[in-house]
Amino acid sequence: MNLTLEVFGLNLERLLRSAGEQGLSLRCVRRMDGRCVRVVLPVWKLKEFAALCEQYGWQMREVRAGFIVRMARLFKRRCMLGASVMLCVVLVWLSSGMIWKIEIEHAGENIAEVRRCLKEEGVRVGRLKRRVSTDELKDALALAVPGLAHAAARFEGSILVIDCHGARLGEQAGVAGEGSDIVAAQSGIIVRISAESGTPQVTAGQAVRKGQVLIRGQERTGGGGTRLCRAQGEIIARVFVRGDARVSLNAVETVETGEVRRRVTMESPWHSRIVADAQDFDSQDVSVERQAVVGLYLPVWRRVETLARTVHKQEKRLLADARSQAQGAAEKIAKLSCPAGAEILDKWVDYSMIDDEFVYATVVLAFEEEIGTRGMPKAQIEP
Repeated sequence: MNLTLEVFGLNLERLLRSAGEQGLSLRCVRRMDGRCVRVVLPVWKLKEFAALCEQYGWQMREVRAGFIVRMARLFKRRCMLGASVMLCVVLVWLSSGMIWKIEIEHAGENIAEVRRCLKEEGVRVGRLKRRVSTDELKDALALAVPGLAHAAARFEGSILVIDCHGARLGEQAGVAGEGSDIVAAQSGIIVRISAESGTPQVTAGQAVRKGQVLIRGQERTGGGGTRLCRAQGEIIARVFVRGDARVSLNAVETVETGEVRRRVTMESPWHSRIVADAQDFDSQDVSVERQAVVGLYLPVWRRVETLARTVHKQEKRLLADARSQAQGAAEKIAKLSCPAGAEILDKWVDYSMIDDEFVYATVVLAFEEEIGTRGMPKAQIEP
């Protein structure tokens, strides 16, 4: 059970001495050229020999394996292939009957209560679908989350979809005498505000901070006093998001020199043999093509590795190109904070230099969205 190996590197005499010192019996030692030597080694000594080559920076490549070694590898590959096929079949069968994702739609501010209800009902990723009744889950959601006007559950393959429809902001009245405000979910400039119940605290054109009260949960009564209510309305504001990025003026590019070498290997399920060898470059791009042997009705292929020599070229970017790249990166970062489908109404870009090496870009985007969210209930106000 022997392997024929080729070792590439410098000072190969040291390889032979070190192998002898470690008790590695190398046979049929043959020098191919000044940087390559071919040896025959028992297969059970391969790991020790590979560690020795790695220690001194030598490269090793298998040229030929004995008949017993080839048969053992073939048997191992076939066993692994059979086990992989069986594993895939089992995984497909299991995945088709399990929940792999839970999507909650249109829950709004009730999302936390919906998730808590699902947890109490034992609905989670990885549970068998047949153990989850969509009808029972729908009834449980309706009882556990009073703020929902409608709830439905359905399976889409391995995805459990929870479709929730709650009342509009402020539409669900609480216990008599309780009130709550509508506050700003984020900072911005008010574009328009419409209050159906409650008292507006801001006007169009006013800048607001996150958490600021927009509609107070109280109303005037006919007797000139006030009473608590659940604020309800719509507040549209212009919101601003920012993105920052920098780009270096020094660019490093990898280019091909045009020098190409090819390594050709004949392959079959049982054996592979290099018929045209080529030495690797210090820096290279490798492309591999597998070709059928024309006119040969056997499972034999020709594997062609094309080694293209490359060099790293450093060049100075144009200031305009660096600005364009920095702006694109900063704008992409800013858009991550925008809601899906938001229309960008305005954009501001500012540039600066850092240590005469980096171009720094700041991009600010403006869009409009509903910023009202439910605040904490207010204390009882005396008339």
